[in-house]
Amino acid sequence: MSRAKNIAQKRLAKILRNVNEYHGKPITDDSIMKGVEVNDAGNIDLWIKPPHPHCPCCLDGLVILRNEIADHKEILACHMEIVGVPQAERWTAAVNE
Repeated sequence: MSRAKNIAQKRLAKILRNVNEYHGKPITDDSIMKGVEVNDAGNIDLWIKPPHPHCPCCLDGLVILRNEIADHKEILACHMEIVGVPQAERWTAAVNE
């Protein structure tokens, strides 16, 4: 494991440990967080299924979370893939713009 990957994993774990989605569930709940991948360069990919796909605050919360993750200097980049909701590709585009 590269040093960059190790640091990025630790920073991500620290961030996600205290994050709840707007309706109160921890973001790390298995029904929400569907996958996490950190590559050797420190890039992070997250697969997330929003619990309330028609709620605009869920979209706002994911944008805020992505920006918080991407703003850490130890994390090179963050990409969120939204899965399991209608028009997931539109959610993904909105969160990552």
